[in-house]
Amino acid sequence: MNTPTRFFIFFTIFILILATFNLYKGDFDFLRWTVFLSCLVLIHTTYRSKVTGWMIVFIVTSILFNPFYQFLHFEKEIWRSIDVFVIIGFSIFLLRYYSRYAKGLQFERYISTLFPSNIWVITDRTKDSSKKLKRLVESDTNPDFTFRNKSTGKTIAVECKFRSSFREGKYGDFGIWWSKEQGKRYEMYGSKHKIPVFVAIGIGGGPNNPKRFFFCPLERLNNTAYGFVTEKDLNIFERKNERQFLSDSF
Repeated sequence: MNTPTRFFIFFTIFILILATFNLYKGDFDFLRWTVFLSCLVLIHTTYRSKVTGWMIVFIVTSILFNPFYQFLHFEKEIWRSIDVFVIIGFSIFLLRYYSRYAKGLQFERYISTLFPSNIWVITDRTKDSSKKLKRLVESDTNPDFTFRNKSTGKTIAVECKFRSSFREGKYGDFGIWWSKEQGKRYEMYGSKHKIPVFVAIGIGGGPNNPKRFFFCPLERLNNTAYGFVTEKDLNIFERKNERQFLSDSF
């Protein structure tokens, strides 16, 4: 979520707060358009993140506030109550969204500690420069880390993914969702630099000490049937979470 989008959603929350306290003197259609457009952005965000529950919430809200046709005609007090629920919903989602981003950074730091500095050199790390410059920086689409072994010269790339828990798949099994589009970019990166790419996956616990830890070759994730990797398939790549990678690890 880029900075202009984030500020627009914060602006929407501000307008809704004014409306809740009867301080908003603007046009009701403007309010509906503002909430509607914010919902479209959040629907897109939740769709890409595969967060179905939140996506349904924002779809319902977008229908309720759509500026094209008013399906329901509520009293002013009821609309105020609805505004409160939308404010709470937007706020909780943003809090969880950015909490997830912070956890991702903590997990990356944790992964770096598994590659001790006396054995491994970090030759590259993505910097999320796209968010600062508000335009795509191609290197931001690379895996999070590239490590080189000091003694052997062996180089590997590592993408980091932390999840609070396993998700339920289409057929009732549990595992993690995997973006094949993202995986394809990492595959191209590995082919270009002639290095293997791995995905470090932390499940449960905290990002700096996950309950379960998996270190999986990229190709095993890219070969999944519908972008979902089951817990059973990941089990063979599980490691002790404090076990470091040494010179003979690859």
